Amino acid sequence: MILELDIGNSRIKWRQISVPDASLIASGNVTDFAELLTQSELSQIPHMVRVCSVRAGEINSQLETWVRESFDLNIQTAVVSSICGGVSNQYADPSRLGIDRWLAMLAGFRKAGGACVVIDGGTALTIDVISTAGQHQGGYIVPGLALMQSALESNTRISLSQNPLPALESLGNSTDEAVLNGTLVAVLALIERVSLELTSSQGSQIRVFFTGGDAGLLHALSKIDSGEVIDSLVFDGLAIACPYDNAVCEQSVSQTDTLE
Repeated sequence: MILELDIGNSRIKWRQISVPDASLIASGNVTDFAELLTQSELSQIPHMVRVCSVRAGEINSQLETWVRESFDLNIQTAVVSSICGGVSNQYADPSRLGIDRWLAMLAGFRKAGGACVVIDGGTALTIDVISTAGQHQGGYIVPGLALMQSALESNTRISLSQNPLPALESLGNSTDEAVLNGTLVAVLALIERVSLELTSSQGSQIRVFFTGGDAGLLHALSKIDSGEVIDSLVFDGLAIACPYDNAVCEQSVSQTDTLE
């Protein structure tokens, strides 16, 4: 069994998969490391522990200590590389690319078998474009839906209701509706513009993968026929970057704590 961990900005996702067929055994998500230790399934001893972490410092040290003391294993931490899984990193300094973005791109390119767009709707919303040849063409980073909304609350006199409303693509008839619907329309407009431009330049529709906490909502309301939600995209990329046979991607570079 392999234990996989995706340590994001606001949550820690985990899953256990079998060896060698990689079928799902169990999964979950928690808010912090202390809650992670309460997950009863994690008492099972894995053959390997592989990790994607966008954080630096204490939580990574805690994780390393827990894995070593509980399972007598060292964690395999994914790092950004110049090239991996057929995808080439076009950043001048590859380490400035977020590891979660990188892993999602590796998985998206493999699933598409060519050009694709990867959209991760989390704390930050990221959009990345990969060419048919596997070159990362670049991307966008904007605040995610919840972060946009909290920024308005923090920097204006707007106070949103504690009773969440469904976000809709329509004009708001209250302050809550105006904020929720407005942030949604802003994000959807960016997604649809990227898709439209790529379809125009490619001459055909390009595969679009949605992942992250807002993936289902964004996919359902976007006007993209070639879109698909894959919740496990970062985990799938983790398996490419840190395979069970311990072969690692070449030209790896250290990952920094970044949202780029």
